[in-house]
Amino acid sequence: MTKPYNSLYGQAVYALLSGLQLLFIPNTMLGMFGFPPTHEIWIRVLGMLVVILPIYYVAMARYGNKQVVGATVTGRVIFCAGLVAFVLLNMAKPALILFAVAETALAAWTWWELRNR
Repeated sequence: MTKPYNSLYGQAVYALLSGLQLLFIPNTMLGMFGFPPTHEIWIRVLGMLVVILPIYYVAMARYGNKQVVGATVTGRVIFCAGLVAFVLLNMAKPALILFAVAETALAAWTWWELRNR
């Protein structure tokens, strides 16, 4: 049996907690980042998608090959760059960068695990 990628378990927990908040109490999270409250369904649709991501992260943590796990690092870094771009373009408050920091730390942990295999 292959050694699990523990960083992806961390990523799964992070995604699950974020997704549940977006799904059930989205305005709490939006308020923390300076966005106005919303009653649109799309924030909850996003939350549902984010809640589903941990299913994939747990499977990759247990059974993922290096290439697939490495692809998650690339995707998460692109996501972080997008968050920073939103702030730099004045589309979001600087607090949004906190998500980028958390995501970057988890992606770096996964990269480190890949590098040490």
